[in-house]
Amino acid sequence: MRAATGCLLPAWLALALAACGNGAGLPGAPSAVAATPGNASASISFAPPMSAGQSAIAAYVASCSAAGETRTASAAASPVQVLGLTNGLPYACVLRASNSAGTGAASSAVQVTPQPDASASLASGYRMARWAAGMSVTFASECSMTLWPQARPSHAVDDFYLTPQRANQSAGQVVASSAQSGMPLVLARYSGDGAQSPMHFNICPSKAPTTTATNAGAIGVLISGAVLFAAAEISGHRATTQGDNVAHVFTRRNGQRVRAHLIDRCNGHPTPANAGNSYHYHGLSPCVIALADQSGGPSHLIGVALDGFPIYGDRDLEGQAVPPERLDACNGITSPTPEFPQGVYHYVLPSGARYHNASLRCYSAAVSQRELAAAAAAGFCYAPLPANAAQTAPAAMKMN
Repeated sequence: MRAATGCLLPAWLALALAACGNGAGLPGAPSAVAATPGNASASISFAPPMSAGQSAIAAYVASCSAAGETRTASAAASPVQVLGLTNGLPYACVLRASNSAGTGAASSAVQVTPQPDASASLASGYRMARWAAGMSVTFASECSMTLWPQARPSHAVDDFYLTPQRANQSAGQVVASSAQSGMPLVLARYSGDGAQSPMHFNICPSKAPTTTATNAGAIGVLISGAVLFAAAEISGHRATTQGDNVAHVFTRRNGQRVRAHLIDRCNGHPTPANAGNSYHYHGLSPCVIALADQSGGPSHLIGVALDGFPIYGDRDLEGQAVPPERLDACNGITSPTPEFPQGVYHYVLPSGARYHNASLRCYSAAVSQRELAAAAAAGFCYAPLPANAAQTAPAAMKMN
């Protein structure tokens, strides 16, 4: 008999419809599926199904799952490249074909464990970086680095900051509103005692065919020990931190007049107390540059991004400023650096940038969902508003 999908099958071979399609016109399951591990990736090869169904196959979709995360990718033909996997973690991958009627049955699962390519290691450069004294920097292999960020950076910071109003704070505590986003801000002393968790980096990265938008929270770690955030307090918000900056002058009980800012001279500030009270940056910091560079000289490596690529200041090997228009959409460029004179892809933090290009806007290498989720949990720059939050600042208050 002829099945509705176009396969010539006896009726008693109904089970074969998984490979040949079904009466709904869906394609069958791909066959001869095999997975080849790559650096934070897997290549899924296959043979087309016995039947395309009611119309030509439009795409093949691979799904690789492990430890509660799933990454998918599609292609018009074999193989399908699945990116953003975690090196060393075993994944189960299945493949489905789709046509105008929908998506067909899944293939049998194949196992794959991504592995980094040690020939692409950036470990030599990271070993030369001037990490803060006492900061834990370890290398499990030439492709794996673990950093423990610090709640307080190695350079001096302000004693007082303006920080977003928390839900349990009254409107009477608001002393200012941020310049663009209008966040109600309260005055707070910085204690710098926030707890930090280790961050793991694949330092054998490779550029992916597509970029990944940067997350909320930490997007990298700088040599001062503090983390780097994207340019805005709120992910995707039009207001960037430097453009949103505002100051408030108050008098302490000892008569000292103090000027507190949302963001300080180092282009950083602490997260709200309910987000860890840990210091972070929103772009190029002169305080971090001073830890690594000489006046008029080239920029040295000042950090590592979540995807494993290095972060630099805005000077090239000749000590000349790198114009932002030479950078790609993620603030990246391939050029020689003091640590990599042969040339390396790296991110640049432009000097004087006040918009979203002040920090990384995306990752050029694949980043796993687990890494993104862990980094996003590292803190935030905003706080939920109470129902009666005031939008205007009251008179100046005194504080010890």
